[in-house]
Amino acid sequence: NFFAFPNPAKENITISSYNYNGNIQTEIFDLIGNKLQTTNEINISLRDYSKGIYILKVAYWDRIEEVKVIKD
Repeated sequence: NFFAFPNPAKENITISSYNYNGNIQTEIFDLIGNKLQTTNEINISLRDYSKGIYILKVAYWDRIEEVKVIKD
């Protein structure tokens, strides 16, 4: 249901959904599982992160979805 764009991204990404427009909470993790950030925003800055792959866990209602994001 959720996706991030642009992906790959240079600095900022936007979280969007095809069929959900309520509140979300997003946690950003590196590939070894370290939590880097938690936010309720749909626009997220990756400026302070190194190039690589990150996992976004998007929580809404009682569900959690994972979205893979590549930072260039």
